Amino acid sequence: MKMADDKLTGQTGEFDILRGFAIWIVVFAHNAFYQIQSFNSPNLELAFTFLNFFIVAMPIFFFVTGYFSVRVARRNPKRFILSRLRLIGIPYLVWSTFYIFMQYFLGRFINFDKSFSLKDIFGYYLLGNAVEEYYFIFVLIIFYLITPFLIKTLLKFNFFLPSLFILMMFFSALYYVPNYFGIHWISTFWAYRNPFTWLFFYVWGMSTFDKVNNNHPYWRNALPSKTIVICIVLYILSFIEFYFMPYKYEDGISLMAPLGLALSAAFMPILLKFAYFISKKLPITSKLFGDFGRHTLGIYLMNGFIEGLLLGLGFIFYPPFKNESSLAVNLLLFAIALSLSFAMVKIVWKLSKKVYVLIF
Repeated sequence: MKMADDKLTGQTGEFDILRGFAIWIVVFAHNAFYQIQSFNSPNLELAFTFLNFFIVAMPIFFFVTGYFSVRVARRNPKRFILSRLRLIGIPYLVWSTFYIFMQYFLGRFINFDKSFSLKDIFGYYLLGNAVEEYYFIFVLIIFYLITPFLIKTLLKFNFFLPSLFILMMFFSALYYVPNYFGIHWISTFWAYRNPFTWLFFYVWGMSTFDKVNNNHPYWRNALPSKTIVICIVLYILSFIEFYFMPYKYEDGISLMAPLGLALSAAFMPILLKFAYFISKKLPITSKLFGDFGRHTLGIYLMNGFIEGLLLGLGFIFYPPFKNESSLAVNLLLFAIALSLSFAMVKIVWKLSKKVYVLIF
């Protein structure tokens, strides 16, 4: 997400924009889908299904992170691993500890028997389980640890990337398809944390760095018409795939959709083109998304707290909010959560860079 070596490349503008766009999608998905079943409107459900573009957020993060991992990892593998673990590891430990204590004290306050055995606590830290969204960091740490190996070996083989795509489709189908029939072979918890679900995008980012290094990036050229056609076809198929899923609004289901992941892959060149266009033609929008992109990890870490705070206030002042919501309320939550998360991260950045590095 937040890369120390952005300044070493010439494409930081569009990548910052792309990360900023992705964090908007993440916050939107976390808020706009709250209690969507209570909307009582098939048309709204249909509209939200059309908006299944939010599945591209995690692929964007892994792709961009892979892109920015190559230079340092190739130059000094040990330094790369240590710097990356420090970059995300310290804020991850700080925020995980915060959430663990919050769960404990809130559980005591509302007389909720929350298990905190030593095994549970190790699970919270090691598996990214203190907050549901931290599965991303669990997977990313695995990728950082194997990056030097990927660079020395597998990146040299042209067949490796297609093989990873096939593995991604296989594992996502293994999780997703049985859910159509009410069969849960693999829990969402482990499906999130399966590295092979996401490794394709990370390695594709690494491979892209090699292809465009010292060359004109392909996304700055005109997009091939076949790319657009493939995206349209996959979007229609992924819409059908998602629309008929009986559990489509349960946490994690949509992210693991095979055709949705394929759409994310096909859509990536268009997203890069979109970000490049913004960087050249829309300076205000470029600055807005770019600023979010430069603080993506901080917003990602902070947003769980902001969302919990907003939901908690909603429960207190309007108890029915626990079970029902509306499109207008959810969009308002999205706007507030996004703004507050960004503002708090920026305030810390301006007040103390040392504190910022520690917690974001």
